[in-house]
Amino acid sequence: HHFMLELNQLDDVGLAFDKFEIDGAVVATLGRHTNDHMVSFYGATPSGFSIEYGWGARSVAPGWSVVRYDSISIWGHKFVGLN
Repeated sequence: HHFMLELNQLDDVGLAFDKFEIDGAVVATLGRHTNDHMVSFYGATPSGFSIEYGWGARSVAPGWSVVRYDSISIWGHKFVGLN
């Protein structure tokens, strides 16, 4: 399970990624989601939950149509430590 925070700037995501990487706490690398186009990464918290830091999600407007996607990411979001 995870929770997500949308940050104000892409640089905020990059700076957070660097800190998680230094601590060895990156769960999944930077990537862009197919559904909302958000650029994000996943990190481990001391409590065992994962946190997703992201930026740049598109907004849902009136008249939005539901779409099904075959993958979670356009690129990236590779899980660290998994082959």
